[in-house]
Formats: sequence, structure tokens, C-alpha cells
Amino acid sequence: MAEVLPDDASSKSFFIRHFESEEDVGIEWPHSHSFFSFVWFTHGSGFYVIDSEEYIIKPQRVFYVAPKQIHNWSFYDDAQGYIIFIDQLAGLDINLSYSFPYIDIDDIDVSPHLSILENVNKELLYKDDASEENVKAGLLYYSRLLSRIAQKKQIKTHQNNALIEQLKGLILSDYSKLYTIAYYADRLNVREEKLNETCKKILGISAKQYLLNLKITEAKRLLIYSDHNINEITFQIGFEDSSYFARIFKKKTGFSPSFFIKKYRKQP
Repeated sequence: MAEVLPDDASSKSFFIRHFESEEDVGIEWPHSHSFFSFVWFTHGSGFYVIDSEEYIIKPQRVFYVAPKQIHNWSFYDDAQGYIIFIDQLAGLDINLSYSFPYIDIDDIDVSPHLSILENVNKELLYKDDASEENVKAGLLYYSRLLSRIAQKKQIKTHQNNALIEQLKGLILSDYSKLYTIAYYADRLNVREEKLNETCKKILGISAKQYLLNLKITEAKRLLIYSDHNINEITFQIGFEDSSYFARIFKKKTGFSPSFFIKKYRKQP
């Protein structure tokens, strides 16, 4: 987290602070991080873009961003809230893994959420041995509260689903091949039907659509951050046919790969 934190906080596993819109938050557009983050807007309006999907900023909305997700925001002068950074190892340790980009907190839940984050923020000021463990416990509790709200609001989350996480791990471990779902099912020692059923139940989409979603997410990162051309990126993520890749990409994003580069890639 050292790339975005002040020197006195860069060695920590956790970071939290209150922010207001006039503060310099030091964020370039677009960007990605190697850590987990929550951003809770207690006041304000604007837009938050995560993996090229645009979401409205409004009061009591908490955004969740996982490592390597491309994101940026644009908010107005009345924006206030909390930023929470959790390094990758600590996030994995407390099992941070959500499929929702944001969650809305009801008015009745605002006060306890504020209390938790203020207490965690105070703990970060201590230098004793108990501080990091207390912060970890507080953020674990906070993430569990968000999961409970997600369940109550019927927001799909694949937290704690081992099969989904194992499938994701296999896909992410080798982007250079576009394997069949039968291949992944065999590697996971489950029936292909079982894999599809689990994806549809937990994620609301088939295993193939989940695979393509992860592939297109990686393609978006490469289109923005690398200097490779579209054909090179097509083969890097396992597609042998650039026309097929372009059709899938446009179906998933609404943009052709060439337009996406013009819109988002940083020019030298």
C-alpha cells in the first residue's frame, strides 16, 4: 500500500481515514492497486467506475474494490466518507471476497457502522502489540456486517464458497489458454453440471460466462495499462480468433476493443 499512503503508514497492513472532497486524495485516473479497499460515502454525489462499470455515488453507499480492479471516481464538493485499505495478505486472512461492487447501508445501521470505523481509527493510533490485532478484529467484524446486509438485501456474494474460489484461482493462474469448462471441472474433481449449477446459484451466471467475465476483465487491464496491440492482447488471454474476442468484448462492455483503447488508455 506504500504507493498511496503517507510514509508513517506505509508499513501497516491496514489504513483508515475520514475524507472530505477538498482533500487531495492522490488518485490518478484510471488506476489499480495491489490491496483491498472500501470507500464509504457518508455524504456526496458523483460516479465511481470499477472495471469500466459506472456506479452512482450517493450517501450511505459503500464501494468494494479488490486487488487489480481498475477504478476511478468523480465526485462533487459535498463528498465525505471513509477510505479503508487492507493489504492483500491481511485481506485474504480475513477472507475478503465479494461479488458486489457496492452496498447501501440503511439509516438505522449508520450509527453502529460509524462507531466501528471510529474505534478502528483510534486503534491505529496506538503503537502497542494489541493495536494491529484489534484493528484486524474490528475490520473483520465490519466486513461481516456488510455481508449480512448483502444477504438481507439479496445481493449475491460468493464469499466462503470454496468451489467458486477454486475455479477463480485456476482461471487466474493461467490466462494464456481458453480452456473448456469440462477441463476446469476435471481439475476440480467435480462434474461439469455441478460446476455450472454452483455458478448459477451463487453468481447467477453459467461457469462459461464467469470464465469470460474474468477474461474480459483482464483484457480491459491490458488494453489500458499495456502498450500491446489488440491482436497481442487477444492471444495473451487465450483467444485464438481476434474477431471472436472482439465480439465477446463488445457484448460484455458495450465497446469495441479499439474504441476502449481510445477512451481509456493513457497516451504517452
